[in-house]
Amino acid sequence: MPFRKLETLAAGRTGSLRLLRLLLAVSVSLPLVLFAGIGWREYRDSWAEVERNSQKTTLLLREHVLKVFDTMALTLDRVDERTRGMGWAEIAGSESLHRHLKTLNEDLDQIGVLAVTDPQGVIRSASNIFPARNAYIGGRAYFRTQQERDAGLLIGESMVSKATGRRSFSLSRRRTATDGPDGAFDGIIHATVDPDYFASFYRRVLGDSGEAVTLVRGDGQILVRYPMIRDESQALTLPPNRGLLHNIQTQPEEGVFLNTSYNDGTERFYAYKKVGDFPVYVVYAVDASMVTGMWWRNMALDAAFVAPVTLALALIAWLAYSRARSEVQTLRLWAEEVRNRQRLEEVLRQSQKMEALGQLTGGVAHDFNNLLTAALTNLHLLGRHLPDEARRFLNGANTALERAEKLTRQLLSFSRQDAINPAVVDLGDSLRRMADLLERSIRADIALDWDVAPTPLPIAVDTVQLELATLNLVLNARDAMPGGGRIRLSVRPSPVAGHARLEIADTGTGMTPEVQARAFDPFFTTKGVGKGTGLGLSMVYGFARQSGGNATIESRPGEGTRVRIDLPLSSEAPTPPPTPSETPAAAPRPLRALVVEDNALVLMATVEGLTQEGFTVETADHGVAALELLKTDQAFDIVVSDVVMPHGVSGIDLAHRIKERWPHLRVLLASGYSPESLATMGADTAAVLAKPFRPDQLAARIRTILESPAPAPAQTPPETSPKPSPGTSPKTSALRSER
Repeated sequence: MPFRKLETLAAGRTGSLRLLRLLLAVSVSLPLVLFAGIGWREYRDSWAEVERNSQKTTLLLREHVLKVFDTMALTLDRVDERTRGMGWAEIAGSESLHRHLKTLNEDLDQIGVLAVTDPQGVIRSASNIFPARNAYIGGRAYFRTQQERDAGLLIGESMVSKATGRRSFSLSRRRTATDGPDGAFDGIIHATVDPDYFASFYRRVLGDSGEAVTLVRGDGQILVRYPMIRDESQALTLPPNRGLLHNIQTQPEEGVFLNTSYNDGTERFYAYKKVGDFPVYVVYAVDASMVTGMWWRNMALDAAFVAPVTLALALIAWLAYSRARSEVQTLRLWAEEVRNRQRLEEVLRQSQKMEALGQLTGGVAHDFNNLLTAALTNLHLLGRHLPDEARRFLNGANTALERAEKLTRQLLSFSRQDAINPAVVDLGDSLRRMADLLERSIRADIALDWDVAPTPLPIAVDTVQLELATLNLVLNARDAMPGGGRIRLSVRPSPVAGHARLEIADTGTGMTPEVQARAFDPFFTTKGVGKGTGLGLSMVYGFARQSGGNATIESRPGEGTRVRIDLPLSSEAPTPPPTPSETPAAAPRPLRALVVEDNALVLMATVEGLTQEGFTVETADHGVAALELLKTDQAFDIVVSDVVMPHGVSGIDLAHRIKERWPHLRVLLASGYSPESLATMGADTAAVLAKPFRPDQLAARIRTILESPAPAPAQTPPETSPKPSPGTSPKTSALRSER
C-alpha cells in the first residue's frame, strides 16, 4: 500500500472505530452463519451418502439372492432330468435317487430339503431320509398353484416347519410330464431354503447394529429377515398401500424411501431392488438414528474447530478496537517503512534487470567474437592476394569488422565478460593525465571544473576502460547541454566504506524518471538516429561492476545529471610506469606450432596465416588427437588451442595435461571468453588471447610469450603483460591480457 494512502487512513482513523465494531459483530455472527450452512450441507450430504451406500448394498444383496435362485433352479432341473421316465413306485423305492438328492443337498448350503412329490401331494423321495415318510403337502399354496398351471420356478410362501419350528420358504417347479409339455400334471420337484444360509451371509455384509435386510414377495409376504423376526411362529405380511408395497406401485424395479417400521415403530431409510424376473424384492434398511448420529458427530468435530476460531476472531477484533486510538502513529511509521521498502525493491529490480541484460548481451557478444575471428582472419589472408585496386573494398570490410569488434567490446564490458588488464593506479592521477583529451572533447561554451582530492586513492582497474568510461560520461554531459553549461569532475573517498568515488555532474537538461530507469540498458538512447548507439552508459555500468564497484545515476529534468562510479580501494601501491627496454630485439627465428581447433574454417585460416608469418604448423582436430601427437613429437615451441572442443578434452584440460607431462611446452588459449572467466574454469596455467584476432596479432602474441622467461617446473608462472603487437592499438593490447 502506498505510504500516502496509509497517512490518509491514519488521519481518518476516527471513522474506523465504527468499522471495528462492525468487525467485532461479524467475527461472531459470520462463523455462526457459516457453521449453520455447513451443518445443513453436511446433513444433506449425510443422507445422500446413506442413499448411495444403501443402493450399492442393495445391489450386492440382490446379486446374491439372484445367484441363489439361479443355482436352485439348476438343481431342480438336474433332479427333473434324473427322474425323467421313472414311475412313482420306482422313485419311492430308488435309494440311488435318494443319494443323488442328498449329494445335491450337501453341495449347496442354501438348500434345506430337496424332495420329489407326486400329483396327489405326497412326498415320494427326499434328501433328508430314505425311504420318504410320504408326508402330504397337497394343501400348500405353491403345490396347488403348480397343480393348476405350470408356474415355472415358483417362489413359495413363508411357512414354519413342524419338525424344526423355524421359518423357511420353498422353490418349486413342475416335473416334466411323460407325454411331453402338453401332458397331464405329474407332480413337482421342490426345495426348501435354509434361512441360516442367508443369516450367515447378511451377518458378514452388515456387521453393525441398526441395519436390516428383508426378502419380500411382491404380495408383501416376508420370506427372510435379518436380524431374525422375534416371533417366527407368526407369518408376517406387509400392509398394503404404504411403505414398500406403496413404492412398488410407482417404482416397480427399485427405489428408496423413508418410513416408520410397522414391526417395531423405528424410523428407517429403505432401499429396495427387484430380484431379476422373480416376484421377490430385496430390501435394505438402516435406522435413521444412525444417520443423525453420524451427522451430530461430524458437527461436534466441526464445532471443535470453529469455536476456537470464532473466539479468536472475536478476541482479535476486540483488541483491534481497544487499540484503535494508538494506531495512528503506528500507521505513520508503517507508511515510512513502506516508502523505504519501495525504494529498496526498485533498486533490487533495477539490479536484477541489469544482471539479466548483462548475461544476455555477454552471450551474444561471445558468440559474435567467434564469427569475427573467422572473418578477420580470412580477410587478412585475402588481402595478401588482392590487387591494389581491390584493397579499398577490403579496407571497407575491415573497417566494418573493426566497428563490430568495438561494439562487441562494449557489450562484453557491460556484461562484465570483457578481457581486462587490471593495474593499481591512483584515481586522481589517471584522470589528470586525461585533462587535455577531455578539454578537446567538449565545446567552447562548456566549462570543465576539477575537484580532485589531494590524498592518493589507489584502485585496481583496467586503465583503458577507466579512460573510456570517463570519456563517455563527459561526452554524454556535453550532448546534454546544447546551449552550454558546466561539467564538474570530482574524485573523493566514497561514502561506501573502502571505495573511491568518481562523480561527473552537468547542468544539462536532465532525465525523466522513465529515462533514468533505463539509462544503463544497452542500446537505449534518447539521441537521434545515427547520433548514438546506446552503449556508452551500459559500458560504464559494466566497467564499474567488473571492477568490483557500482555505478548510479541521479537526475531530474532541468536540473542536470550526476553519474557516480564507486570503485574499491586497493591495499597495494600504484604500479610505476614501465621503463622502455634498451636491448635490441633479436631477429625472429623459425618457430614450430601445434594448432588445435575443431572449426575447419578457423583452423584453415589460422594455419595459413601462421605459415605466411614464417611458422611451421602442425594441426589437430581436437584435444585427444593433440595428446596422441604430442606423445610421439614434443618438438613444438607452442601449442595454440581453442577452449571449447569435443571428445571430452577442452582446451583448458589440454593445457593442464601438457603442463603435467611436458612443462617446458608453452600453451596459448584462444577464446571469446575473458581471461578472468577462463581463470574461474581452471585456465590459470596458460596464456589467453581474446577473440577476435588477425593472424599477424596471433603471431606477435606467440613471439611475446616465447620471449618471456620460461616458468619453473614446480612453480606457477607469474602474471605477465603482453607487449602490443605491431599495428595494434594500446586499447586492443590491453584488452588481451595474459595469465
